[in-house]
Amino acid sequence: METQEKTPKSMTNEELIGACVTLDREQKKSRAMLNGYKAELQARGLALMEDHNVKYVKFYGGEGSAAITDSMSLDILNPDKLKELVGEGVYNMKVREETKTTYKYDGKFEKALKAIFTGDYTFETTLDEFLEEMSIKPDAKQKKLLMKKLKGEFEKDKDTLISVLVPEGQEAPDFDVELWYIYRIKNGELIKAFLPEEMLDSTIEGIRKSILVETKTSITLDYDTEKEE
Repeated sequence: METQEKTPKSMTNEELIGACVTLDREQKKSRAMLNGYKAELQARGLALMEDHNVKYVKFYGGEGSAAITDSMSLDILNPDKLKELVGEGVYNMKVREETKTTYKYDGKFEKALKAIFTGDYTFETTLDEFLEEMSIKPDAKQKKLLMKKLKGEFEKDKDTLISVLVPEGQEAPDFDVELWYIYRIKNGELIKAFLPEEMLDSTIEGIRKSILVETKTSITLDYDTEKEE
């Protein structure tokens, strides 16, 4: 004869406390293990993001998937100083001040400020010069197309390089080094588009002291919640 499982109402106080303690211990142990697994996935995701200059990675498994997101938030520490450095015209056009004293940034201007803070830019070479030095050197027509289509975004730029430079059916190189340089060059172009040429280095240093960029990494699990072990 099967023993019927007790319901909470039929259990004594001692039994209820014992069950709660057991489940709480199991939950804490499971939570610690889950946090450890998530931390390892985040570390692997961040390593890939750094290599590919992206802020999102998704891993897939037999039971579901895990999305790793690395987001950066921009905060202006000294708005008056930033306005002085970038110029009142650029600031007023690209930054909107709200009544609760928060700031809404034009996307490209925010990207330029974040690149300044993180140092992810270069003025050492232009995109035109860099394309001439690539291992797979584009012809004049290909170069013109690349100059127009490359944006400094890893996934899109990789697809562009492959479609323009790699003949159909031929194995494509990973282009990781080239994409890293393109990302930094395009950020440098963006910075120069907003800042005056005169005293550029000192302006950049002043901006870096006027803003703060904080990074937050998150992980999202996606799986069939109806499926049981």
